[in-house]
Amino acid sequence: MNQNSAQRMPVRVMILISLYVVLTLVAIWRAITFEAFDLLTLGVIPVFIGLLIRAPWAKVLLLSYVALQSLGLVAMTTTALIAYQITPEDVKLVFRGYNIPLIPLWLLLLSVVVFQWWVGLSNATRDYLAQK
Repeated sequence: MNQNSAQRMPVRVMILISLYVVLTLVAIWRAITFEAFDLLTLGVIPVFIGLLIRAPWAKVLLLSYVALQSLGLVAMTTTALIAYQITPEDVKLVFRGYNIPLIPLWLLLLSVVVFQWWVGLSNATRDYLAQK
C-alpha cells in the first residue's frame, strides 16, 4: 500500500490524544500519590491506549468514558447548586491556599466534555479507527 494513501490522524484526534496524555500522567500521579484508584481517574488509560493503537473497541470505550465524565459533571454541578442555595459562603474551591472561581472552572470542564463528545461522535474519528 502506498504510504501517501494511508489515512493521517485527524487534528481533532491529535488534540484529544494530547489531552489524554496529560490526563494519563495526572491519573498515574494521583494513583501513586494519593492511592486513589477510581474509574474517572484511571479510565483514561485504556481509552488513550485504544486511540493510539487504533483498536476497534476504542470508540465504544471513548464514548463510555465521556458519558461517565458527563454524569460526574452533572452530579457535581447539581450538588454545588443545591449547596449554594443552602449556604452560599461555603461553596468554594480552595487549592493550596488559592481560591479557584467556580464558574470559569465549570465552563472549562464543560468545554472539555463537549469537545470529547464532538471528537467521539465525529465521522473523522470513526474513519480513523476503522482503518489500520
